[in-house]
Amino acid sequence: MNKAQQKILEAVGLLSKNRLTCSSFSKKHILDVRKKSAEIKPPSFMCAKRKDCLILAEPWFRERGLYFSWGMLGGSVLISIFLYMALIMPWFSDVPVGIAEIFLLTFLTFLGFLFSYPLFFAAKSELKTQGLQYTIFNTDSNNVHFVSDVDFKSKTCRWEECTFCLAYSAGSIEGYYYELKGYLFNEDGSVKDSFSFDDYHYMISNSDNTRQAMIKDLSVRFEYVRRFMEEGSDSVEPVTGSLDLKPSLSETAHRFQPRSKASEGKKFHIIYSIVRAVFLIPFSVQVVGHYFFCRYCRLPQWPQNVIDECGKDIFPKR
Repeated sequence: MNKAQQKILEAVGLLSKNRLTCSSFSKKHILDVRKKSAEIKPPSFMCAKRKDCLILAEPWFRERGLYFSWGMLGGSVLISIFLYMALIMPWFSDVPVGIAEIFLLTFLTFLGFLFSYPLFFAAKSELKTQGLQYTIFNTDSNNVHFVSDVDFKSKTCRWEECTFCLAYSAGSIEGYYYELKGYLFNEDGSVKDSFSFDDYHYMISNSDNTRQAMIKDLSVRFEYVRRFMEEGSDSVEPVTGSLDLKPSLSETAHRFQPRSKASEGKKFHIIYSIVRAVFLIPFSVQVVGHYFFCRYCRLPQWPQNVIDECGKDIFPKR
């Protein structure tokens, strides 16, 4: 991936801007892995606890497929408009087609591919470059196996090597998102690698009260991970859920709206999907995107020693 392509992915938000920087906010909110907290909150978002391993998906897993769906849709619309102007409109006009007109039509075709390329590239990158991201905490070996936010490769580090902190993830007019993040630093203090895990915390405003609520929520969720790694798997309660990579459309929609109830049975599943497709088109585009992402995204490739350490049944698969 060249620098131009990296800029495209950063511009659309596929590449995190804090993947190689530790902000002043994160430095002020480093989580002490030796300090026990009285409050604890089990993860409830796309997680699994098996044997001595805790698996947590990255914070934006439920939104994965968004770039694929909107990128393919937007890119197709853009290129169709330019190709229509370049290849179809001249046949319905009385203007004679000369060298200048041929040059203009060729230029319009080029513009169509130029403007649609970033969207198609973002869609392809999300599916085949970024792929599925998750973190495995192994309390027996004290290893952390993660998919890097920097280059999307599977890597391993020691629990004590990581610096865990709260980090700003994204923000817009609709609110602010914060997440749990692990950093690995070089000797000179620069960020060597990073990864994110568990669900994000959404703030509708940046007031003192909502900020304190965010800090508390993420801290008590990290306490579950801390106790799991420091005190063993028996020190925390079991978690329900799994990284299901073959969800139905109904189950996929339920991930976007956790308060809704996933339909049961094929008949209700079809009705449920049709209703969403008709009345919530933008929502349905994202649902379909996540549906295809789960089925066709690139899965991390782990070394054999990691598979032997954790057991092959630990890793999400289709």
